[in-house]
Amino acid sequence: MWIVCPMAGVGKRMQPFTYTKPKAFIKLSRKKIIDHLLDKLKKNFPKGTNILFIIGYKGRQVAEYIKNHYSDYYSLHFIEQKPLGLEDDVPYFSGLSDAILLAKDFIKDEDMFIIFSDRLPTRDYSSMLLTNNEHQFDILINVQQVEHPEFYGVVSCDEKGFVTKIIEKPKKFVSNLAVSGAYIVKKSVSSMFFELLEDQSKIPLENGQEHLLAPIIQSIIDSGKRVVISEMHDIILDFGRPESLLEGNRFLLSELQLSDPYYESLKKKGNLISTKIIPPVAIGKNSKISESIIGPNVSIGDDAEINQCILSETVIGDNTNLNKIITSNSIIGDFSTLEDLIKDKIIIGDSSFISTSKKK
Repeated sequence: MWIVCPMAGVGKRMQPFTYTKPKAFIKLSRKKIIDHLLDKLKKNFPKGTNILFIIGYKGRQVAEYIKNHYSDYYSLHFIEQKPLGLEDDVPYFSGLSDAILLAKDFIKDEDMFIIFSDRLPTRDYSSMLLTNNEHQFDILINVQQVEHPEFYGVVSCDEKGFVTKIIEKPKKFVSNLAVSGAYIVKKSVSSMFFELLEDQSKIPLENGQEHLLAPIIQSIIDSGKRVVISEMHDIILDFGRPESLLEGNRFLLSELQLSDPYYESLKKKGNLISTKIIPPVAIGKNSKISESIIGPNVSIGDDAEINQCILSETVIGDNTNLNKIITSNSIIGDFSTLEDLIKDKIIIGDSSFISTSKKK
């Protein structure tokens, strides 16, 4: 089985952070999102598994990082999705379906496991792969019940459990079973699947439209093929929006098993001075914190400097400098400096500067 991971898009909903890096490179709980995903996959796939990344925006950055960190475990492959054009110097792409179409020359008579880099199961994909081994089907869709189905593609099923409809971001309620970042396409329908993708890719796009995957799967359903679901009951983290990123941060931090000796070692190194830590908190390498209250649910990147701050429910990037900041439910990008500020829900990208102090 091949793993296919489309990650060419810009991630507009995660701007301003994605102006300078791919969405999957945002760091939470000491690791980039892509690290969390690839480490989870190791629990379900053996060493040497083929994995194809469809890259585009910041593609060289993505490929170099993954090669440097995962070539010892996975058999890595990369292919670039070309943008349709530029808007304000930012590329835009023709959609997920056209990205997956690029896998056609790699997948030869094998099953295909498609995953999205902005979705992460809190455990792993065991339940989905168990369904794959125990049931006969042509396409398996990983789903989960959600409170806001309007943000997702959703499916509805008949009494036998076969999918009858798949709709992308419905304006009216259809179902609360949301597609949750993973599909298995069996080799029994791979030829049909890629032919439909290719036909759709030839349809002209206008006004920011994209070629979507849902109509392709709906065509396969309508042809009489067996499309089923695997409902995942473990929480699936969604890193596609700032508010869901903070939710994901809380869950990743809850997995940490940090004991007092960890913080004692930071104190001995001089990295924690007159500071209270309220777990769970993840502190990156070489970061220094003084006269502050940190936590709960705070991720701090590498080489950050934090002085006289009160932080909770917040993600702090690498090389960030915070002085006299009180905030909660905030996301602060890499290489940013904030001074003398009391404000919740701060959302600023990399290399930002904010100060309210009046310097003489």
